[in-house]
Amino acid sequence: MKLARITVLCIALLMVFSLQVRSQSSPAEAFENVTIHTADGNTIESGTIVWRNGVITDVGKNVSIPFDAYVRDGGDSLHVYPGFIDGLAQWGSPDVPDVDTPERPGDPGYKRAGIQPQRRPASLMKAGADALTKAPKHGFTAAGLGLKGQMLPGQVDLFFIQGNKTKDNVLKSGIGVLAQFEEAQGQAYPSTTMGVMSEFRQLFHDAKALNQQEHYFASVSSNYPAPEENKTLEALYPVMDQEQPFYFVADSKENIERMFWLQDELEFNAVLISGKEAYKKADELKERNIPVLASIDLPEEPEWRASQKEEGEEKEKEKPAEEVQEVTEEMRKFRERQQEAYKAYVQNINKLIEAGVKVGYASNGLDLSDIHKNLKTLQEEGNLSGKQILKMFTQSTADVLGYGQKLGDLEEGRIANFTVFTKSFLDDETEAQYSVSNGQIMEFESSK
Repeated sequence: MKLARITVLCIALLMVFSLQVRSQSSPAEAFENVTIHTADGNTIESGTIVWRNGVITDVGKNVSIPFDAYVRDGGDSLHVYPGFIDGLAQWGSPDVPDVDTPERPGDPGYKRAGIQPQRRPASLMKAGADALTKAPKHGFTAAGLGLKGQMLPGQVDLFFIQGNKTKDNVLKSGIGVLAQFEEAQGQAYPSTTMGVMSEFRQLFHDAKALNQQEHYFASVSSNYPAPEENKTLEALYPVMDQEQPFYFVADSKENIERMFWLQDELEFNAVLISGKEAYKKADELKERNIPVLASIDLPEEPEWRASQKEEGEEKEKEKPAEEVQEVTEEMRKFRERQQEAYKAYVQNINKLIEAGVKVGYASNGLDLSDIHKNLKTLQEEGNLSGKQILKMFTQSTADVLGYGQKLGDLEEGRIANFTVFTKSFLDDETEAQYSVSNGQIMEFESSK
């Protein structure tokens, strides 16, 4: 018997040793002679970054490259940045189907009402979605992906973004539940914002009641019927227990206040998504410790303002008198109000940062092709520096998602998530040449 135990122990030790050998035998990879940009905006000239088994093993100057590494030489012309992270995107989500009027509009059922918190992007994602292929070329290596829908569309899952392989690369399922003040489509309840508010309260009441029934059933030996399974309500248990936050989409000051009211009553944790008017409630967001995954979907610049910028004041003066538009006092005041409103939206993120709110990034439906243009506007008119933008897109978003020790920066021990650009990431002519996501490398052809 003793000999058998020794034999089993030896086999187990051999298996562990074999696994260690196999993991170490995976070849390392490296970029050398590149400019490395860390999340705080510091740079390392002529630097080297090495990774093995999906983890960064060394980064900096004068790095010793392992003998088995496959090395790519950047020739001192390439720039390595931490992989961008989208805190809440809809890439790969199926579209919301058209609906008919239900038989009972006042009680249409959870699915018809847009209440499906149990749905998971990992199981519903369209693997060949165009955005999943384009996102790495824009610098994104990870994203929290949600589903399109109404009030409670489903879970938010955190993925490594690897084009068509994204669906099979879930880092964490269920980092939150997506919530929003979106009424049910067509003629069905809840059809108003107040109806949505009421439905949130009812859902929490029903979920608590079901949870109590399940606990009581488990505690008694007999004479109590088993509660019926309800996956919709059960998906809310982690939110009720504050193990999962609501990823709450709200833009207007009024809807942000409504989120506060629900939070006070239902006692859930929240991450504010988009928050285009969040600057109006910045102090309360800070007080409540609610982070913001902010939108950069900016409003259109007023036509008269864009025209002035394009033509320039000097050019305007050179115009013949009949072509110069007369600006009345009423028009001037209107333009002043328009200007103030535009600036407030553009400076939203800066005001949140100044108030001490944790701010990351979420596209929440913004087209990838609009990102670069809007970032330039945030630099020029939103009082954000390039360093602040880089940190927001990397470490700050990772912190909000709860993965700030694994993602968001370039240092030993972090997951190998980074992008190699031909120039600074904010340069108009920059292109992504390589994307590394969880250690897996993709190379892109130049568009020029």
